[in-house]
Amino acid sequence: MFKEFKLPRGGQLATIEILSAKDIDLVIALQDATRAALPEGHKMFVLPQPVSYFHNLLEQHNGAMIGIRSGGKLIAQMAVMGAMTVEDMIDQQKLTRNEIALHHAHPTDFAVIAKSMAVHPDYRGNELSQHLLETALSLPLARRADHMFAQISTDNLHSWDIFLRQGFGIVAAAIDPNDNKPRFVVQKPTLGFAMHHMQTTGGIDAVNDFPAIMRMTQREALIGQFDATGAAKLAFFASAEMAAAWHDEAASEAV
Repeated sequence: MFKEFKLPRGGQLATIEILSAKDIDLVIALQDATRAALPEGHKMFVLPQPVSYFHNLLEQHNGAMIGIRSGGKLIAQMAVMGAMTVEDMIDQQKLTRNEIALHHAHPTDFAVIAKSMAVHPDYRGNELSQHLLETALSLPLARRADHMFAQISTDNLHSWDIFLRQGFGIVAAAIDPNDNKPRFVVQKPTLGFAMHHMQTTGGIDAVNDFPAIMRMTQREALIGQFDATGAAKLAFFASAEMAAAWHDEAASEAV
């Protein structure tokens, strides 16, 4: 068990722990209950996974699963897959089926992936997603990795809000070939992003400006974070490394 805390709504005691193979039925039931409660257009917020996927994680063959219990009931869960090299993560399509360029991670860096977050519909509003992500970032396998990644639907504002507030940045954007829905890839380096002090562009709408986000993250290698000037708006920044490259390129053109 990692910690105990009281649920804000109702005051019940909850515990966070690493789940094991004996929890497989509870894990599948929570996945199904979470998806069933979502509107039809939002069901892909929780991607359906087969029993074998959860067995591998629960037996810690390729990661681990974090669970939150209250009153003996599993009420929230998250998978942390890895660690693996960034190159293997892309080649094996563990993060996304799209061909994307990850400008802020080297192929030989080690990464873990946050996946399969689910919160029981009866327990929403208790900040359980935040507890899961904070715990995931504290796991030894995550602390030893160079980066944590996740893939999130653009219209799942609640989820990418949580990740961005934990220091993640939007580093790629693409249309998912499974359902033709736009999704963000978010990343958090263990040591954090070294950001250029100048904001490159701001006031970007996550849904309506999605083609521009694809261009900015793919071609210009910018990093998306919250824009302090507007609710649910994004601002895009250059990394210090990219800003230095731009400076060198501009200097060479001026010669």
